[in-house]
Amino acid sequence: MKAKLRPEDIYSKQLSWLCIEPMLVSVRGRDMAAKSEIYRKLHEGQQALFLFYSYHNHTKSLAEFYWFSAYNIIEIKSWNGIKNGMHFFHLDEMVNVLEQIECLITDKNRVCEEWREVLATDLDKDPILLQRTEVLYATYQTVAQAAITHMNEIILQNRDMYLEIE
Repeated sequence: MKAKLRPEDIYSKQLSWLCIEPMLVSVRGRDMAAKSEIYRKLHEGQQALFLFYSYHNHTKSLAEFYWFSAYNIIEIKSWNGIKNGMHFFHLDEMVNVLEQIECLITDKNRVCEEWREVLATDLDKDPILLQRTEVLYATYQTVAQAAITHMNEIILQNRDMYLEIE
């Protein structure tokens, strides 16, 4: 399963997104079984992109970043997959940031072996959590842009694995 791209998209700053967009769009709003079915049909590099962008595309604001990080860690348990995908692309700095995010979520929301309900409004009620999240969010944004650039370069070096030209 490969994305079909126009020749002018090959050198886009969004190349890695364009290579996984059709797969993610095809499962938008569908249940977890449908998402898992598509995911299993992808090779390891595509799986890394799939999980990264399914998370990254939901980090447009501080509240989204906090809540969606917790959702991936606690509810859908995709966090290790996201980290493994970043390992696949040799993005150690991103893995480090993801581990810091995991610590933030775990420190705040895990009580013994139980998870408390995570709300986007948690940030409004806890100034220390807000400050820690702001710092991590700024770091994440910077590291994510570098990661995307790196993934784009890897895709360019391995075009046959990720894309077809229309």
